[in-house]
Amino acid sequence: MRITHTDYLELPAPFAFTWNALRNPAVWAALPTGAERLGETWYWENELYTVECEELRPNPAHAHAARYTKQLRWQIRPIAATGASVQIDIWLYDAVIATHVTIRIAVEGIGLRRPWQYARLTRRLVSIFQACRTQVQSRLIAGTTGTVAPVASIPAVMTAQGETTTHNLADMLRERYPQTVDCFRAMHAVDQLERVYALEQGWQRLMRGTVADNIYRLTPMPAATNVTNFDLIYVGGGLGLLHAATMACCYGWRVMLVDRGEVGCAQQIWNISRDELQALVDLGLVRWDELADVIMREYRSSLIRLYNSPYSRVPPHELRLPNVHNLALDAGALLRLLRRKLEAAGGVVRDYHTFCQVRVAQDGPLRVAVELEDTTAQTAGTTHATYSARLLFDGMGPLSPLTQQRYAGRPFAGVCPVVGTVARGFIAGTAPDQYDPTVGELLTSNADTQHNHQLLWQGLPGRDDELAVSVTYYATLNDSRRPLPPGETCSLLDLFEHYFTLLPNHKQPGPDFQHIKPVYSYIPTDHSMRSQAVPPLRGVVTLGDAAAQHNPLTLCGFGAHVRNLPRITSLLNFALHHNLLEPQHLERVTAFQTNVALNWVFRRFMHPWGKPHQVNELLQVFMGTLNDLGSPTATRFFQDRMRWTDYRDILVRVLERYPRILVAARQVLEPAQIVRRLRAYLRFSGVAAQAAAARMAGPGVERTAYRLAGRISPACELRLRAAYAEWRVMGWVE
Repeated sequence: MRITHTDYLELPAPFAFTWNALRNPAVWAALPTGAERLGETWYWENELYTVECEELRPNPAHAHAARYTKQLRWQIRPIAATGASVQIDIWLYDAVIATHVTIRIAVEGIGLRRPWQYARLTRRLVSIFQACRTQVQSRLIAGTTGTVAPVASIPAVMTAQGETTTHNLADMLRERYPQTVDCFRAMHAVDQLERVYALEQGWQRLMRGTVADNIYRLTPMPAATNVTNFDLIYVGGGLGLLHAATMACCYGWRVMLVDRGEVGCAQQIWNISRDELQALVDLGLVRWDELADVIMREYRSSLIRLYNSPYSRVPPHELRLPNVHNLALDAGALLRLLRRKLEAAGGVVRDYHTFCQVRVAQDGPLRVAVELEDTTAQTAGTTHATYSARLLFDGMGPLSPLTQQRYAGRPFAGVCPVVGTVARGFIAGTAPDQYDPTVGELLTSNADTQHNHQLLWQGLPGRDDELAVSVTYYATLNDSRRPLPPGETCSLLDLFEHYFTLLPNHKQPGPDFQHIKPVYSYIPTDHSMRSQAVPPLRGVVTLGDAAAQHNPLTLCGFGAHVRNLPRITSLLNFALHHNLLEPQHLERVTAFQTNVALNWVFRRFMHPWGKPHQVNELLQVFMGTLNDLGSPTATRFFQDRMRWTDYRDILVRVLERYPRILVAARQVLEPAQIVRRLRAYLRFSGVAAQAAAARMAGPGVERTAYRLAGRISPACELRLRAAYAEWRVMGWVE
């Protein structure tokens, strides 16, 4: 009789290292098989065995695997005729920074057994295999990383003035990240390397739950200020600049915006559709002729293409979307344009000002006193100043100290580290590994998991032959069922090193290839199911990544921000006029969307939970479903306008195509998360029913409802206006 067990797994080491380790007798001797080596033989369960290892030529049966490289076979035979013989076949596939392995174990000659005895033997075989697999993986991780100190242990080199010296830092980092340091030096971006390092250190503090002291304080009375008061103060000159310019230019409020760097200095590409960008024109903030220099390129379609794993049972699908994120914008040019408009409207802009703390009136009329440090000042005693306003807007990104304090140091349920470069000189063509300036690659993969992450790529053509290429993965935080792997820190520097290693396999570099500038960020994927699971801080409103309310799948914070800009600025204008500035009022002035909040569960399946191919396989199912449902449904999904019927149709089609999703859900989701999922769906259904009633009632009933609500109280009218505004941005009400 014969027992077999086959498995497909990833070993977290490059192919050459893995190949040598698997051929090393010392590695096999240390495995927890229960066998003891006696000279040239092995002793196991009262039997002596011989072990022979050989390298085989490629097996034609595995020719479908494009990266199949080598095969090893072990023959384990008993010296006595009574024992069972074992054959172990291992096929290795080169995944560049990792190795994918198929293992088949066949045990023969075990004699006649009863069915339950076979089941017991099979379970024991699988248990031994899993223990051996875990030890091999740990040994490979230790072998590839144990010779170099982790980045967290590298101390910053400080000068006498207390500043980090970038070149010394680069020299220290080079031992662990040689390609990253060399490429940053070639881009003349060593100062950016220091920023990456500082951002990563800030993220490690967030992971440890470290909360800065005295950042936010409630006081009986706001401190006296030495400058003219403002209505609104914005800290963070990225997406916050769009909001600030709208409030100053379109609504006439007194606005101040500050940033620790130069306001309007951005190096990334922002993508959006022409229909969505119309929102800025409709607000009166910009004109299309002014955007001519901002729009770098318009694609004929945006593309989602996933790796066709040889182990997947799902046919591959490409999803092409002609009206989704098909405009490439120069983020720096747009921000500089809006800065000029903000200043022309009387707004105050302060470059190189660092947020220190905010003091908020505990009772009575809401005022905030914001202390800033001028990092350009040279005279002692003039570096700090305090400014007063009615509200503070927090646009300081995912590492905002105010967001950390609000969420007690653990603000996010998940995160996507993103790194990449703007580069030029790729080989032009229409193949997946070539540069096609007419197509924007929103989401692509070219392998199964690597280092226990499903790496997802993005390629956005810009000006001339420039291509902004980035890579990311989904990491789930604070999940007892799927904790981060040992040693996992969501490191940007680790990901940069992988990026520079993998890029030539992703896109072919030509003879004139060069990196121009780096791109990097931590993108939080969500806070929780509801808009405000934790009460807002009094006097503080979050924007952008600090709010983490964009779609956790598309990760397009710019598009979500622009789509919601008319909504949140009009509601804020109403709240300011009626002095509705308490947290219970401002929680309505938000970019939260019920249909987007429902997508948190999708993100859970983007983090590997089983075999290396399963994330790609499930994504293929999802893209095939959207293909079946048609371009309008797919467009609504990626533009956060998914309807109740869209969601129902997607769920039904996915279950029809891939019933194993129910088994995967039990692996991925905890019982409490399943309950949370059901509650989210019920809330989604309730909001959809309310919107349907409002749509049938028409605009006349809406205007009447506003008047009646206003007679009750301005707060009641704000609540009603917020509901209609959310339905409109989701496309549920015209």
